[in-house]
Amino acid sequence: MRVSRMLTRLLISAAAVLAAPWVSFAQPSAATALPPDSTRTLAPGIRYAHSYVPKTRLSVHWVTIDLRNPNVGVRVGKGLDHISGLERVYSILGRYDSSLADVRSVAGTNANFWKAGTLHPMGPTVSDGEILTADKYKNWSSVAFTDRGNVIIDTFTLNVAVRTRLGEIPVTRMNRRVDSAEVVLYTSFFGSSVPFIDTTGIREASRDTITDDSEAAIDTMIIAMMDSVWNISPESGTLKLQFRYLREPRANTIVPCRITALDTGFVAIPEDGGVLSFGRGPFPLFSSLFVGDTFTVATRLDPMVPEPVVQMTGGTPRIVRDGKVSVEWTQEGLKKVRFVEGHYGRSAVGVSKHSDTLIMMTVEPYNRKARTRGATLEKLAELMIARGAWNAMNLDGGSSATMVVEGNTAVPRSGNRGSRKISTALMVFERLGIVTDRDVHPRLRKIMRLQ
Repeated sequence: MRVSRMLTRLLISAAAVLAAPWVSFAQPSAATALPPDSTRTLAPGIRYAHSYVPKTRLSVHWVTIDLRNPNVGVRVGKGLDHISGLERVYSILGRYDSSLADVRSVAGTNANFWKAGTLHPMGPTVSDGEILTADKYKNWSSVAFTDRGNVIIDTFTLNVAVRTRLGEIPVTRMNRRVDSAEVVLYTSFFGSSVPFIDTTGIREASRDTITDDSEAAIDTMIIAMMDSVWNISPESGTLKLQFRYLREPRANTIVPCRITALDTGFVAIPEDGGVLSFGRGPFPLFSSLFVGDTFTVATRLDPMVPEPVVQMTGGTPRIVRDGKVSVEWTQEGLKKVRFVEGHYGRSAVGVSKHSDTLIMMTVEPYNRKARTRGATLEKLAELMIARGAWNAMNLDGGSSATMVVEGNTAVPRSGNRGSRKISTALMVFERLGIVTDRDVHPRLRKIMRLQ
């Protein structure tokens, strides 16, 4: 009797398992299953999760962003808002948060690698439509965010030119002069003037010693500094054109501008414009431009993107292509196998198949006390795919790998003050003010018009 009942129970259990199509006998990989230890909604459309798997010693933090939500925005933040500035991620987010009353910075990671000498971000970089750098580094990947809410990952080249009524002038470089004959375009990220004198820094450094008559001494110091910079600057005596944008700047489109000054000395960089320096080469078109004239700054991405770009940052290599692991390190010019196969702290950004969800991820680096190990690029790709990434790329990592959630640095474990100063941050924010039609994802506009 007992045997009969046991057999019946076994048969019933087996039938139940066979009848349930969602049951899988294969156990998911510990490296990709990652049951979240903690998860929470940071804002409507933005969720954060963390998971630690003792078996693999993977400690992974990720944020998913609903790009269809008009109250959610993504921005490339720059350290100290300067082309050579380095700053901690939590500080970049905090400055942006405090400068705009209708914005709340929710989360962010580190972004670009940067050059050791100049501290400039490597690869095409755009923040709020303004170009910081345009040169492609080797064949590295970049991620572009368009003004219509699409996210594209590719190995982009960003071409820049000035178009006048008489012709086109190619721009050789952004925010830095290397050769005296180059045409260089300087934006507000370069500083307050060309050549740049940090007058604010001089005054701040002298603040503790200011007396009633010390302003004159500081002005004398600034003038002396200007003379010193003028003597060594590659921009001393170059032909410079100051201009203002006639509409909001955007990359990968044509932006009309108006000339506001022409000079060969120190030229201020307007907050809503820039300075075009023609260097010391022969540029006949320069003689045809006068104050009050208009021209356009034309920028174009290659491969072509059919929409203006508002944010852009770089990294290397691409790790996911069309939903599959594709660590394209040799194609992008990398040579160190250890960089690819080593277990390091990592940061990555990816987008879902229909460009409606952004995934930002940081894997904690090796930490003996915390029993964390880091990840290879292949493992990072698997983790991103498991979170829904259709395409993804690796960002700067190692000691730069950072994840900030609501003002607190989750990675590294040492917290805000213990994190490394970096060049750029990829940040996500919540819009608290009135959302205009321009802010609404194009897939929602059609729905809203039908309601």
